[in-house]
Amino acid sequence: MKKNAQPRYRIKLRWFRPLFWPVLLPVVIAIWLYNKLSPIPIRIYLMRVDRIGHLAENTELVCCKIDLGIIKKEIRIFVHRDIPCNMFLFRMWSRVLYVNQLFLLIYDVCKKLGGLGILSDEMQTPGLNSNNMVEKCPRHLSFTPDELRDAERQCRELGHDGSRPHVCVLGRDAVYLQQHNPHEDNSHYEFRNVDINTYIPALEHLAERFTVIRMGSVARDRLQTTNPRIIDYPFSGKRTELLDIYLSGTCRFFISTGTGLDSVASICFRVPMLFVNFIPVALMVNWGSANLSIFKHYWLVEEKRFLTLSEILDSGVGDSYDAYRIRKFGVEIVDNSPEELLDAVREMEARLDGAWEEDPEDARLQQAYWDICRQRYPRREYVARIGAKFLRNNPNWAR
Repeated sequence: MKKNAQPRYRIKLRWFRPLFWPVLLPVVIAIWLYNKLSPIPIRIYLMRVDRIGHLAENTELVCCKIDLGIIKKEIRIFVHRDIPCNMFLFRMWSRVLYVNQLFLLIYDVCKKLGGLGILSDEMQTPGLNSNNMVEKCPRHLSFTPDELRDAERQCRELGHDGSRPHVCVLGRDAVYLQQHNPHEDNSHYEFRNVDINTYIPALEHLAERFTVIRMGSVARDRLQTTNPRIIDYPFSGKRTELLDIYLSGTCRFFISTGTGLDSVASICFRVPMLFVNFIPVALMVNWGSANLSIFKHYWLVEEKRFLTLSEILDSGVGDSYDAYRIRKFGVEIVDNSPEELLDAVREMEARLDGAWEEDPEDARLQQAYWDICRQRYPRREYVARIGAKFLRNNPNWAR
């Protein structure tokens, strides 16, 4: 594909669109003058709708900023330039926000004129939830009674009758981006991918009391299990956009590597999260008091040892999103073992059941880990937890 090819999810804007600009210019000038005179300005927000993580997280974070007064009072109009990746989630947001695509033409004129103080790119880069904003605000999305009935019917067709709570599991692989972004080279993200079948012991354990649903719209590998209580949703033939959101938003907890769909669960619906194989470390989940994390390991090839947390954060390798750059540091990324995954799942269960007992050594290691983070990121709010056995078995993460 040509380097400058348009993404296939980009809305095809008609060639005659510029013909409207002379007509719209007086409207833009009127809005500009109004904003100069009014204490409550008009703002046009460009939504990020092409990827589900952005559609969920970016939008919810902006709503939380509005609730907390970080974004001041405005007349807000929302537009989008891309085809929504999940129309059901987009319709849910359209019940909360005033979305009017007629204003996309006005957005374009303003953009040509430098924005004029009318445009907001807040939804493109709203920042992280590092100050735990989400937990301080009410949820903004909810299902209608009709949607709930439809979702429950679809769950029964999937093989989940609701008699047991369910846990969602999402393992990142390369297939989604290969299909969604064929115009881009996504190989630099390869270090974030996982082998979902290393999760099998943990999933079999969970299936003793939960229905376990492996999530994703597409996936590379099928789950190598015949357990009837483990549903391989991407290969079920029953996947729908409604179920993507409903299953994520109503699960007991969600296991993920920190990618895409899990933002629906963690950010939009405040579902407790177990992050495993998480990377890059600089984007660690410090927010969400019910959240638990363990990380991929950073192996320093030349010295044949794992990097400490301090070394990871201070060297710059801990904030790298580029596999090629990581290799330049002389580092190889090592996935969590099946045993580490199972230990983390057991701890998450115990914590949510109120049965977890923390011994003094666990408390010391937690404190040591977060002290290192606080020294480097003092403005973040630290309420989440790191896996206790993960820290016990890997003391380098507390140094």
